Amino acid sequence: MAYSNNLLLFCFLFSLCFLSSYARTNCSYFHFHGKSYNSCSHLHTLNSFIHWNYDMTSRTVDIAFSKSQSQHGRWLAWAINPTSTGMIGSQAFVALQRSDGTLEAYTSPIDTYGTTLVKGDLSFTVHNVSAQYTDGQVIIFARFELPMNGTFGTLNFHSGKTVAMSSPNVKLNSRSKIKIAHGVINAVSWGMMMPLGVVLARLRYLRLQEYPALWFNLHIYCQSIAYFLGIAGGGLGFYLGRQSSSVKQHSCHRYIGAALLVLATLQVLAHRLRPSKEHKYRVYWNIYHWCTGYGTIIMGILNCFKGFQMMDVGIWKNAYIAFLASLAFVAAVLEVCRCYLNANKGTATPEGVSANSIEDKA
Repeated sequence: MAYSNNLLLFCFLFSLCFLSSYARTNCSYFHFHGKSYNSCSHLHTLNSFIHWNYDMTSRTVDIAFSKSQSQHGRWLAWAINPTSTGMIGSQAFVALQRSDGTLEAYTSPIDTYGTTLVKGDLSFTVHNVSAQYTDGQVIIFARFELPMNGTFGTLNFHSGKTVAMSSPNVKLNSRSKIKIAHGVINAVSWGMMMPLGVVLARLRYLRLQEYPALWFNLHIYCQSIAYFLGIAGGGLGFYLGRQSSSVKQHSCHRYIGAALLVLATLQVLAHRLRPSKEHKYRVYWNIYHWCTGYGTIIMGILNCFKGFQMMDVGIWKNAYIAFLASLAFVAAVLEVCRCYLNANKGTATPEGVSANSIEDKA
């Protein structure tokens, strides 16, 4: 009899735990005082729930974002990004616990990875935002208007589904377009064309008989185009810096960019002042040219990775790493060619043109 009672008690407790666990992962478990929502999604990664109603006529959304009180700490935030999928540009609804234990709810636009969630207006109209404790959950309530043709990330307020959706009609604002142009131009100029120009200079190791100065012309043209593109991209960057409230968080990226422009300009000026190969100061010019050139390359690559980190574009970062690896492979092959040709120096030099005259063109 005692065994039977213990078994029944165990079954009861197990069922209670199961139902409690199921309730915490089931949208239907939540009941809001005086409010009801037609749609709900369990955000498994965040271990939280998002409930919403969508009014197609007024394009307004009522949301309730809930998370266990024991998991949120002193603050809780839920954000949406109407223009991209990264953190930068997100529009956040925040619940902050005051010193007396009450909750304060407000909005905060996020324009930097070092955000402190300061109060501010969002890029779309917010009618109200509040927060409260309910049944061990911290809940953020908000009502806002959707931008035209906007669906946020994988959560489609219109259909009530949470499958991944594309939003081709979401228009970027002018600042976002300038930021994209700044990133693309600088990635191409400082990050790709500058290193490519260095590899092209190594074509001289091949000692092409019909085109002895080809490497030199390719090197100069590639670096010159990269320099002028870099000036344009740098100008866009400084413009963004003056317009951004988060410039202090990106000061390292900005300082490296300024140093790049200075070094590259000195390199261009040095080219115009290059002494002849017989001049006694030519060896010092060569040292200067090597140091400023490779300093520009290293800082350009470093700043590209800084930009990838700021923009949260991992796929392009991986593509860029592959590009650099390809350049490094080509450079290594050319170095092997140089070693081989030096070991057989003079055997493949065209008549009337010495190997040294070809290599000393620059």
